[in-house]
Amino acid sequence: MLTRRSILRGASLGAGSVALAPFLRHLHMLDGRDAKRHLPKRFVFVVKGSGLQGDFLEPAGLARGGDELIDESLAGRKLPASLLALEPFRDRLAILQGLSGKMCTIGHSSFYGALGAYKATGQTPPTAATIDGHLSERFPSVFNHIGLKMGTGGAGTAYPAISALGKNRQLPFQCNPELAYMNLFGSIVDTGDIAKKYQRSGSVLDFMSDDIKKLRSRLPGPEKEKLEHYLDGFETLKNRRRKLVSMQAQLQANAPELNDKYTSKLATHHLDAHFDMATAALITGISNVVTLHCDDLQSSYAGLGITPTVHSIGHGSSNGTETAQQCRNRIRTFHVELIASMAKRLAAVPEGDGTMLDNTVIVYLSDNSNLHHSTAIEWPMVVLGNLGAKLKTAGRYLAYPRYGRRNHRTIGNWLTTLCHAAGVPQDHFGQPDLALAKQVDQLGPLPELLA
Repeated sequence: MLTRRSILRGASLGAGSVALAPFLRHLHMLDGRDAKRHLPKRFVFVVKGSGLQGDFLEPAGLARGGDELIDESLAGRKLPASLLALEPFRDRLAILQGLSGKMCTIGHSSFYGALGAYKATGQTPPTAATIDGHLSERFPSVFNHIGLKMGTGGAGTAYPAISALGKNRQLPFQCNPELAYMNLFGSIVDTGDIAKKYQRSGSVLDFMSDDIKKLRSRLPGPEKEKLEHYLDGFETLKNRRRKLVSMQAQLQANAPELNDKYTSKLATHHLDAHFDMATAALITGISNVVTLHCDDLQSSYAGLGITPTVHSIGHGSSNGTETAQQCRNRIRTFHVELIASMAKRLAAVPEGDGTMLDNTVIVYLSDNSNLHHSTAIEWPMVVLGNLGAKLKTAGRYLAYPRYGRRNHRTIGNWLTTLCHAAGVPQDHFGQPDLALAKQVDQLGPLPELLA
């Protein structure tokens, strides 16, 4: 039986409820009782390589590295140069300093550790879920998790070892913008190579699943079980395609425009395209969790006129008359400008009694704490958005006490905070730093950031 509440929840409309997302959002606004309760939560993780330098995230007049927590308002303070693009959003902005992550691998990268708070390498499978994988299963959509990575040339699917669903379950990332577009928005493309590839992939799925079904009856027990897993995977892909077809109106209204960025040979254009697709994926509702891997050690920012690789810059290579530090500053500013563009688009979409940005959190961090060669003593982060007022990020600068001092906190505490704000609380996310076991309480969230 259809009731107003069931319509609001979309429970009676099945897959078609997604296509009616704008209408449902309007009903939410008319029903204050249910609006906040059922509005989705969205999570964006923007991960860069080679460290995120804390020195360049300090607003004028504020410091870090003391013996006590520094908790100051950003009101009336000039944002650091690298964060100026976020000025329109300073009332939803928090800068976090002083969190440590010495439970992670140190060196050129912490790999899964940045989002998982545990020791990991790029050559071994993950031992546990990372925060994006964890949340993706608790806030499912057509694509539970979307991973996009800045790549070059014709690179396709990659496994950069930063995101995982659980033990031995690493998450894939798409490097090629055209392929990513085909997977996410190919169902609405009528002509051209992307349309042909999308249609062909559907035919292949149909053929393979039918073929597997025929083989299933002829296989012995153990082999049949393996085949069932493969078949489940094919069925998942086919179901996803059916859901995307049911959402065509919503996708057509919000899908990014295919332009030269998608076919460019410049990796910076690719990253720009990835941010466009990630934003559209959130707006259309095909995903609630997105991870953007900005770069790795071999990445080049030639599109910004910076020719040395990220690795070379980390070791002090200059770019003509431009110092390595000036290069790092420009790269960081470029990332923040892309984040600001995403935030602007989300802020323009009404939702409940606010906008989509109000129900989203964007976290900008490095896979390598604050240095090119990480020591993991300090892990700066920039946080934008408050997850429907569950996070207290309204223009704040928080610098936690130095490593080993009383009331020092870790990235594990921050990830635990995200779980609590998301409504899926737990005692601790990730592994503890055993060296801090006696002097620092590592359980629980950061209470000063929870509403």
